Amino acid sequence: MTRKFVVHPVALPALIWVDGTVQQILVQPGERFYIFAIRDAGGNYLMLRIADPHTGAPLSDVTEDNLIYDLLKEAYFRNLMVEVGYRDFGPDPQAGINKLVIDRVSLIQ
Repeated sequence: MTRKFVVHPVALPALIWVDGTVQQILVQPGERFYIFAIRDAGGNYLMLRIADPHTGAPLSDVTEDNLIYDLLKEAYFRNLMVEVGYRDFGPDPQAGINKLVIDRVSLIQ
């Protein structure tokens, strides 16, 4: 008897957008933890991280070659407005925040 396995793709969390400015960069390379605090127009802060936007898993090595890191760093130092699309992968007990993973970034002038 031959068994056939059907693979169903896992649905990604919804893509959510936030507009604002980068207020803080937190980098913990040993833990592969890269966080950008975005302040929106209402004064709320979102702690968004660089990770795999399809699984939420940490990336093995984030450097300035990473376009998301480079764009958000530039936005921080030049005080540029950004639009960031992110996905909420739920609570991260170790970090004490939700795992809000950056999927895409748009700079605004």
